[in-house]
Amino acid sequence: MAQFQFTRLTDRGAQRTHCLAEAMDAEDLPRQTWLFVSPHDDDLCIGAGLFMQAAIREGVTVQVLIVTDGCMGYCHLEDRDRIVEIRRQETYKSFDILGVPQDHVHYVGYPDGGLVPYIGRRKAQSGEDAIAGYIGLQNAFTYHLRRIRPARVYVPTHTDLHPDHRITHSELMISVFHAAGAIWPELGEPLEKPPSVGELAVYCDFVDLPNLEIVSDDEAFQIKLRSIAVYKSQVQIERLVESLRRAGPYEYVRESEFRLFTPDTYKPFFASHAAVNGGTPG
Repeated sequence: MAQFQFTRLTDRGAQRTHCLAEAMDAEDLPRQTWLFVSPHDDDLCIGAGLFMQAAIREGVTVQVLIVTDGCMGYCHLEDRDRIVEIRRQETYKSFDILGVPQDHVHYVGYPDGGLVPYIGRRKAQSGEDAIAGYIGLQNAFTYHLRRIRPARVYVPTHTDLHPDHRITHSELMISVFHAAGAIWPELGEPLEKPPSVGELAVYCDFVDLPNLEIVSDDEAFQIKLRSIAVYKSQVQIERLVESLRRAGPYEYVRESEFRLFTPDTYKPFFASHAAVNGGTPG
């Protein structure tokens, strides 16, 4: 069985363990569902191929939501008209290697490289593939969050250069808020509370330091590399795969707090600065 080591950074320092439940401070992992949201089909095996294996090993139900259809990912002209189906078959095989069954892999199916018109939510027009009469990323994400009801959600960081990654991140974050609210009841029963959100690095660095490191043995690392190699149609990622191979079996996650604004967060800061400078209310 593959072995993993986890190091989590907290206010109390670094905690290192071989148990993911201990690293996540979550004894109920076997009762949790995690949703990994992927702008493109090959992003997750690159940024979380080890992390998903570790989660599955400790009993987490891993669900995957792929946002785009992959239509712009052709590297040979002869593949252009059938690249969507080619990539879909590669995707199912890749996730199967990681331990995620096909019925846990879901698609939003919006155009690869064309997410701008799908920001937000609007009424569907005739012929559009709608959910409850509406289309848009916030509509789709809210629906899937309420349907899957995950305890944790993971998505590539918004610092990635690809616009699909940036849009997916921002639309998912507001949808986490929507899914736990009373808005749009036709999309399902609201969540009791927003799920925890974590960011993954795929192409670019995190905006802040990550706080969870996952290190695996060679067995799990080779599984990850095999899951990436399945995407034979994606010739352009070969250099990235070579970089991953040289770096070894390491992945990082940045846990992100979902906090609503309250003046109480900032009042002590301004009060202390005013006191130091002798300021008093006017």
